[in-house]
Amino acid sequence: MLKKRVEILFDASEYRRLEELAQTKKRSVGSMVREAVAKYVLQPTDQERGEALEWFAAQRGPVGSPEEIKEDILRAIDEGIEKSLEAG
Repeated sequence: MLKKRVEILFDASEYRRLEELAQTKKRSVGSMVREAVAKYVLQPTDQERGEALEWFAAQRGPVGSPEEIKEDILRAIDEGIEKSLEAG
């Protein structure tokens, strides 16, 4: 569930283009903006990816299913992002 609200101001022509694109894709403008932020702003850095890979490689014992491996990797990346946001 979404809990935080952000106000973003767009030029009228930019917003019109966003609305048209959202309508074409049968999505909301907000969902498209959230996706863009996730893709272009919140992507883990190369360093964070490397740290997650190192952490994963250091694990011992049963590895788990591909889904469990993906969850472990994403959790490690998320923890790295949270730490960098807290430090920043």
